[in-house]
Amino acid sequence: MNLLKTEAEGNAKKSLYQRVCIMLPTKRTFMVMGVGLVVLVIVFGSAGLVRANYAGRVLPGVSFANIDLGGLDRLAATEVIQKAVDKMLDAGLTVSVNGESQNVALRSTSVETASDLMVVDVNKAVDAVLAVGHEAGPIGWLKALVVAIVHNTPVNPSVVTVNSALAEADIRTTFATAETASVPTDYKISKKKDEVSVTVIPGEAGTMLDVTTALDTLLSDSWDLSLKPLTVVLRSIDPAVSKSQAESLVDQVKEAINHAPYTLEYIADMTQIDLTWPITQSELMDWLVPTVDEAGVPQLNLDATQMVDFLADVHSQVDVSAQDARFQIDGSKVTEFAGSHNGIAVNDEKTIAAIVDYFTNKVQATIYVVTDITEPKVTTGTVNNLGITEVLGVGTSSFVNSPGNRLLNIQHGVDKLNGLLIAPGETMSLVEKLKPFTIEDGYLPELVIKGDEIKPEIAGGLCQIGTTTFRAVMNSGLKVVERRNHSLVVSYYNDPSNGNPGTDATIYDPSPDFKFMNDTPNYILLATDMNREEGMLRFTFWGTSDGRKGSYTPPEVLKWLGAGSPVTTYTTALGPGVQKCQAAHPGATTNFTYNVTYGDGTTHTEDFYSSYRSLPQICLVGKADAVPDPVVTDAPPTDEPVASEELVTP
Repeated sequence: MNLLKTEAEGNAKKSLYQRVCIMLPTKRTFMVMGVGLVVLVIVFGSAGLVRANYAGRVLPGVSFANIDLGGLDRLAATEVIQKAVDKMLDAGLTVSVNGESQNVALRSTSVETASDLMVVDVNKAVDAVLAVGHEAGPIGWLKALVVAIVHNTPVNPSVVTVNSALAEADIRTTFATAETASVPTDYKISKKKDEVSVTVIPGEAGTMLDVTTALDTLLSDSWDLSLKPLTVVLRSIDPAVSKSQAESLVDQVKEAINHAPYTLEYIADMTQIDLTWPITQSELMDWLVPTVDEAGVPQLNLDATQMVDFLADVHSQVDVSAQDARFQIDGSKVTEFAGSHNGIAVNDEKTIAAIVDYFTNKVQATIYVVTDITEPKVTTGTVNNLGITEVLGVGTSSFVNSPGNRLLNIQHGVDKLNGLLIAPGETMSLVEKLKPFTIEDGYLPELVIKGDEIKPEIAGGLCQIGTTTFRAVMNSGLKVVERRNHSLVVSYYNDPSNGNPGTDATIYDPSPDFKFMNDTPNYILLATDMNREEGMLRFTFWGTSDGRKGSYTPPEVLKWLGAGSPVTTYTTALGPGVQKCQAAHPGATTNFTYNVTYGDGTTHTEDFYSSYRSLPQICLVGKADAVPDPVVTDAPPTDEPVASEELVTP
């Protein structure tokens, strides 16, 4: 019995010993762990050396657009990429249509409008290459080592933007004779005594440049900052309505004419007819056209282009713009000066549909004008509870020596913005608030050199408004949503703190835009002032302070770039010997820091780098046909800034 007990105890101790031995690491395990630890130390040590050696610089082997940028700091990388961008854009775009090739300028010499056909965000490209291997945490450290070992890391962020509207307009203008407009199927209608005669005039096919597809190709081709010749295909465009489809509607045409005249009515208060417009037989004869619906079914319609005068008269008597309740600044006080009201606008499409529906279906007894109602964002009833009591921040800029049209454009934009209210959480777009950029709206043109022509561009000077708003936003501590610097250094936009470029904001429809958000809990009011005697714009944001303070550091010019050798281009657009020139502009790279301290003590810091391209002096000289084109004047480039000149001058 004792023997069995002793043996059992021995087996239990042996089993416990075995279990303990299994749990304890073996000598080999210690060796593996040691080797692993050494490897980790070596790996992260090497990664640390890489990051230390390349602090603030691009890691070795990192490239953008096939350009090796390894070892370069921000300034050097910006300069290298900007030169590659300038080379591509200055060369223009070779466009071919039916075997004929022409060069389309990708850049305008306008210092007032961002009207380049193609824009490359150099700062975004530099940010992307600098970020590689500099991410925080262990992953970033390991990535830095891998990048350094591989020595071949292409980075190609999406930084190219094509202004499709401008590009399409320029290509169509350049190849204006290539396109032929299609002729729609139409009616020739007459009436003798009581007999209506309708003759169908068959449409004719036309040709149209497929610019949309070509521009998609252009965008995908531009990633390496090198453009191949672009071929634009001509496509045949058939009339939307066939002869047989138009003939199927002839009986409806006759009936519509025979039942005329009609009366279009507008009721303001639903109790009496306020306004009426007669629609005569002769007017219908001009307006009636055959169309097809989305399913391809023929239907009678009215041609809005033939109804321009008629609809304009209706609009002039009915339309009323919506009005937000606005404020006026009287010294240090804010007072309401305009109450709110709804907006009313004639809906042309629906009104035309109502007329057609009447004489085709007789579903109603009267033809009524169809209108759209727009309610104001801020009503008079709520305006006094917004707490517009104190100044949040101010932005200024100088427009001294601006020419006449520029002054009028700025004044028109200032008047549009004055008294605007921005709701909490609302993102405000300057483009949306300032457009339409048309002569009809009140903007005036400026002349600029583009290619071998001098062309008018509308609304020059509005970047003065963009720049002033940008500075007011920063001094108010508001959130900047979208901002792009002007492509050229322009004296009007130099910062008032030290006269350096860098704190401007450019706008152009549809882009670039300047957008900011009212990220405060209260409404804010934008008050704009244009002092012509002092040549000063002053924009003020009013509201209720939540304790934040905004400011920005004076902009610093990191490097000036020479404007380059003057260029003379001979053109038949001017008389022989006549010369018009655009002043030179040096390029530059600048930086400043935007700082916000919030009421709870937290802070926001944002660096704004701006890259401005160089522009040599460009002169157009009228020529006889035998004069060569172009000529680059043999003059050495300079790295010193030169005086800006904004007008095309003789």
